[in-house]
Amino acid sequence: MRLTRLFNEFFSSQKAGGVILITCALISIMLANSSVQQGYTSFWESNFNRHSITHWINDGLMSIFFLLIGLELEREIYTGELSDFKSASFPIIAALRGVIIPAIIYLIFNYGTRA
Repeated sequence: MRLTRLFNEFFSSQKAGGVILITCALISIMLANSSVQQGYTSFWESNFNRHSITHWINDGLMSIFFLLIGLELEREIYTGELSDFKSASFPIIAALRGVIIPAIIYLIFNYGTRA
């Protein structure tokens, strides 16, 4: 009974999606760098209705994902926690830093090269 309550509390919290995403990413990294790498890679490249599974994910599911993210962001900007500039300034600054800092790191390592 206690396990069911903990299970329900976890999946009803906002942290559940992030924990599941990080866990799946770690499992994927471990599989891609293990002895089952060949089978793991061939699974993602197997064809389904004339396209690989990777193609379906990249072109289909990611489009839906970013549509939902855009709709959620729009809702937050108009009626949610990001509706006033003071609350929205931290995420805006973090997003800009998330774009600018990797670009600077790239330039540091690749300045003067063909890359």
